[in-house]
Amino acid sequence: MGDALDWSEIRLEKPGYVELVLSLVMIWGFGDAASTLVAVAFAGPSLEANPWIRLLLVHHPMLMVALKAAVVLYAGVVLLECRSVVERVPGWRAWFLGVIGLGAAVVLTNVYVGLVAV
Repeated sequence: MGDALDWSEIRLEKPGYVELVLSLVMIWGFGDAASTLVAVAFAGPSLEANPWIRLLLVHHPMLMVALKAAVVLYAGVVLLECRSVVERVPGWRAWFLGVIGLGAAVVLTNVYVGLVAV
């Protein structure tokens, strides 16, 4: 079988800086906002832990989406502009992966809350 996969040739590359910033923006921007809307749709805004976000959700859910989008857009632009500084910090890649992992946990928790409320 000449088409067999040679596992010794597979190398995992470390994610690059831009990919990490985009992952952070997607998880904390789109993922968090969408999963918060799912949780609110089924469980109501009273379970939101952040009082400022809860206030926006009670007033109008799209205000929460706009706020989260603005914050994550600003953070993404700052991180891209400060790339040379961030890459000099020891463990910068681990920090990014930790923040992305925390965001994924928040998204999963929001979806869980929504599903349990159904």
